Amino acid sequence: MIFFSLLLTFIGMFLLYRSSAKQITKAKATQQQFLKRFKTQISISAFVCFLVALSLLCLKYGNSVGFISWWIFATPVTFMLVLLVNELKSNKK
Repeated sequence: MIFFSLLLTFIGMFLLYRSSAKQITKAKATQQQFLKRFKTQISISAFVCFLVALSLLCLKYGNSVGFISWWIFATPVTFMLVLLVNELKSNKK
C-alpha cells in the first residue's frame, strides 16, 4: 500500500508538471492540443491521485501519521521530478 501511495504521488506530480503552461508550449503539436484541451481535467486527476494516496495512508496509519507520511513521500518525489526534468548543463564561455 505504501508503494501504491508513492506511485500515485509521483503520477500526480507528473500530471501537474505536464499540465503547466511552460510544458504545454514545449509539447509537440498533437500533444499541445490535447494538453490545452484537457488541462483542467488533467489537473483535477492529479489532485485526485493525491487524495487517493493520502486516504490510503490515512486508512493504514491514522490521520496525522498518514498526512505527515504523505508529505514525506511528496518532498523527495518532487525533488526527483525536478532533477529528471530540468536540463542541467553548464554554460561554457
